[in-house]
Amino acid sequence: MPGGLSAGSLQRWYEALCRFHVRDLRSLANAGGSQLRPRTLREVGAVYAFWWTGDTGMLWGANRRIVLKGAGGRPVTLDWTDEWLGLHAGEPIPLYVGKTGNLNKRVRQHTLLGRARVATPDATGRKAKAPTTSCQLRAGLDHLFPAVEDTRDLLLDNVGLSFVELSGDEHGATRFYLEDYAVGAMRPPFNVDVER
Repeated sequence: MPGGLSAGSLQRWYEALCRFHVRDLRSLANAGGSQLRPRTLREVGAVYAFWWTGDTGMLWGANRRIVLKGAGGRPVTLDWTDEWLGLHAGEPIPLYVGKTGNLNKRVRQHTLLGRARVATPDATGRKAKAPTTSCQLRAGLDHLFPAVEDTRDLLLDNVGLSFVELSGDEHGATRFYLEDYAVGAMRPPFNVDVER
């Protein structure tokens, strides 16, 4: 769609983003669940969303309080309430929305299946420092379930993926606005940040 982006086309892309391609990430992983199979996804530009597709009852007892660093370094406490997550509506629950120039590579970065865990919050619920800036999905899942020693099975069995392929420079603005639109509409918890 060279030449521009209309509000109508943005809404249509958003509707497409809400359709699942992968109901659970296990279908993309090798037999042991230690990595994604090669070339399971195309190496294309895309806007993507990870969703909780497992039993929503698992989220009732999850660690849903997070303390972020606010302006001047002061702590800002957020609670991912039932309403925020939409628990009463049932699954699926959006967890994270992003954009990328290479969908296959980006999903691998988010899952980090070579590690049992990537982050553990401290006793105050402060957001833990992740090993990379590209593993927001995995770090968020580790925050929700701090007592689970190895969150890989939790990830593979309870998280799904949807995406819209939008490759090339001609779709750069569409990727930008679609990601922002989806984050605002879905309010995925792993995207949240506060002013510093």
